[in-house]
Amino acid sequence: MRIIVLTLMLALALGTAQATPLQGSDGNATVVLFGATRTPLEDENATQEILKVDVGLMGTENATYQLVDANNNIYLPGLYKPLSSGKQLVYFLVPKDSLFKLINATPESGKPININWWATPKGSNDRMVLRYYGITDWLINPDEQGIVVQVRVQNNGTQKLIVSPENFTLLDQWGWPYRPTLGFDAETIEPKKPTSRVLLGFTGISLLSRPVALAYDNGASNQIIIMFERDYAPLSDAAVYGANATKSAASVVPAPAAVLPTSNPAAQNVAVQAPAKSETTGTKKNSINDTLAASKARLAAMKVGLNKKTPNTNVTANTSSNASNSSSSISA
Repeated sequence: MRIIVLTLMLALALGTAQATPLQGSDGNATVVLFGATRTPLEDENATQEILKVDVGLMGTENATYQLVDANNNIYLPGLYKPLSSGKQLVYFLVPKDSLFKLINATPESGKPININWWATPKGSNDRMVLRYYGITDWLINPDEQGIVVQVRVQNNGTQKLIVSPENFTLLDQWGWPYRPTLGFDAETIEPKKPTSRVLLGFTGISLLSRPVALAYDNGASNQIIIMFERDYAPLSDAAVYGANATKSAASVVPAPAAVLPTSNPAAQNVAVQAPAKSETTGTKKNSINDTLAASKARLAAMKVGLNKKTPNTNVTANTSSNASNSSSSISA
């Protein structure tokens, strides 16, 4: 029971820290997208990762999905994970750092529904633009959480800008600050130039904390704060279909469907290529145990790697092998 409660707490946090829910309807069934997270594959050299979309269904028990990226490629689900009360996780195997513009959902015995994806939140001051790409990994054990997020900084000033993980702060629902414990090497950004997408890791987060914001130079007069719920919004039709295009996904080109690697502990005991209507209690418990064990192992590995690279300090370590994004959009 304790493991189940912890997992439910994580699911609740995931649903509220990601984005404003998106939804569409064919007049009978309604599909709601609560958020999406990325999970790295076990292979550090992999060029793909797992995108998990949290979906709710009303008026139907099942739906099929197609995810469309900024280049009009279609990705089909590799796995479905039934949850409770009409919710499910839909797993896609996607290229790292890919940007998406819409998801097509077809309810069982219903009509196709196109739902515009989320735009990427951003904030700015007189020196820079900060763009937040979302949560790339979420780790949990019985005592704490670990969260990895992806960002990009653009220097809009006339002088060089030095950016390091120490500039960032993760804030929970009470405003409690968490500082990065893993990250990227400090970068000097030339005027009018951006960084590449970089990762920030936060460990030692209370299980009761729900991440709600990411701050740059928290507390300073020119601080930038991105509120995860407030600053997420769906892409406009013009951004998705073009200024003069009709709302249609007919021009998209299918990409090969990929089955997710069964060696990934987080993807065990999940139906392949078909949304399951039910799941036995034993299978659910096994899946929860596997997921919790995998998260605990990754969290421990993150801390070991940090200790090896930065002994006896809080200086950040490089985590470039985990590149990914959360609620990606076609906003670069």
